[in-house]
Amino acid sequence: MGRVVLTRALQGLAWLVLAGLVAEFYLAGAALFGVTPSFQPHRMLGSALVIAMLLLLVVALIARPGRRLLGLVGLLVVLTIVQAALPSLRAAVPALAALHVVNAAALLALAGPIARMAGQQSAERAAAYERLAVAGSRG
Repeated sequence: MGRVVLTRALQGLAWLVLAGLVAEFYLAGAALFGVTPSFQPHRMLGSALVIAMLLLLVVALIARPGRRLLGLVGLLVVLTIVQAALPSLRAAVPALAALHVVNAAALLALAGPIARMAGQQSAERAAAYERLAVAGSRG
């Protein structure tokens, strides 16, 4: 049952990260087009997402969802670290800092499959746990 709970936590956190990334795109656009007075909300949510993605990696390491999903989560964290560093290159290497937008698209493209895979694993583990519980009650 513990693995089922961890996999559900992984699933929920993955969907939360995905929703946060969509909100990040909106907040960047809102700042760019004057809906908000600054990029501060975008920066604040970005900082929270860094923490959420690190937590996602910790939960994935504990839940042991399989190599593929764990690898994708690891890649997501690496790209997140790159994402956090890119804006600091704005003055020194603006062309490299501009990859912040491209990397954000890669993060979003990666977060969707992670959330879907975590959901599939959650359903599979719940079904396996249920089968074991039914078999145990018959024995």
